[in-house]
Amino acid sequence: MVYDYFDKYTFLCDMYDEDADEVVELVLNFFPFDNSVQIINATKGKNLLRRVQLPPLKLEMLQIGNIVNVFSKLLHVKDCAPATRRVLFDKVESTFAMIKPVPPSEHGKIITFIMKKGFRIVRMKNGKISKDFAMELYASIAGNNMMPIIIDYVTTGEVIGLELVAPDAVKKWRSCLGATDPLEAAPGTLRQLYGENKLKNVAHGCNTVEDATQMLELFFGYENGLPRIPFRATLKNCSCCVIKPHAVIEGNVGSILEQISTSGKFYISAMAMFSVKLANAEEFYEIYKGVLQEYEAMCIHLAEGKCIALEVKCTDPEMNCVCEFRKLCGPRDPDLCRQLYPDSIRALYGKNIIHNAVHCTDLPEDGELEVEYFFKLLAND
Repeated sequence: MVYDYFDKYTFLCDMYDEDADEVVELVLNFFPFDNSVQIINATKGKNLLRRVQLPPLKLEMLQIGNIVNVFSKLLHVKDCAPATRRVLFDKVESTFAMIKPVPPSEHGKIITFIMKKGFRIVRMKNGKISKDFAMELYASIAGNNMMPIIIDYVTTGEVIGLELVAPDAVKKWRSCLGATDPLEAAPGTLRQLYGENKLKNVAHGCNTVEDATQMLELFFGYENGLPRIPFRATLKNCSCCVIKPHAVIEGNVGSILEQISTSGKFYISAMAMFSVKLANAEEFYEIYKGVLQEYEAMCIHLAEGKCIALEVKCTDPEMNCVCEFRKLCGPRDPDLCRQLYPDSIRALYGKNIIHNAVHCTDLPEDGELEVEYFFKLLAND
């Protein structure tokens, strides 16, 4: 996401004060010129933190709903000041995008294309859609003699649904897609780059905000407590991989997906984006409590923004998926990875032990349990 320059952004936050056992309302001012922050107690009108530089904090992390770590104080971003809203969120809207059944090796390239175009992905999951869903999706071409062929194509394979956020997102996504026929699509558009023909033209886009809103609800919504489009996790012979918030913010999701899918050893059977509460992060990482000194920082980071959970399987079912996938990820310390395993995921996209790009299952017996935590427990939370 590219932001216009502004001297100060103001956010309204909550923080739990353990000593007073109460929630405190705070104002966080972020100064992009020198990456500094100031925190004011909104009730008392006093500085809780005088202006100080905080290099790890990025403007992209200050999304409403996120938790940010400011010198070990956890602030929940609840809202922003009107002036900040006008600058950061002017004309910002959501659209629904769907990657059609394409080879999994293409998924990473498509995701990278999307993020480089300035879209923020706020929801994502793979799934299989019904004919009823497909009929709604292509209602605008009802009566077209190609419609039965299109419906059959998109319902027989696996798709990936995304909620994309950007200024004028609906119009922008249509423009990024290019013409329906890849041969007629403008150079550099998604369909011109990766499309085969009018049918297999990579992805779908909605025509109006109203259509996008309807399709987002149909794809990501719930009915009677169950997701309308079921999660794809099998919970068998698998490893769990979690692409951490910093890797999402830095636009490395597509590259990581591509590395997994083109490794020749693994495939991704389920993927979904999650917002993890701090309590859930502590529960998920509980096995490391008292074992790793970074436990608390690991939990905080997982709760700082959106993450993407993957169920990873081996192409050879006889292989130990957890052990083999750990080799692709590399050791926890990215610096060590760069010395010993320079082609590993953590070597390429990790920054330090906390911001090491991905979590992967450590113990063979925990693969199914960790995948289940995301795709059954958090998915229905």
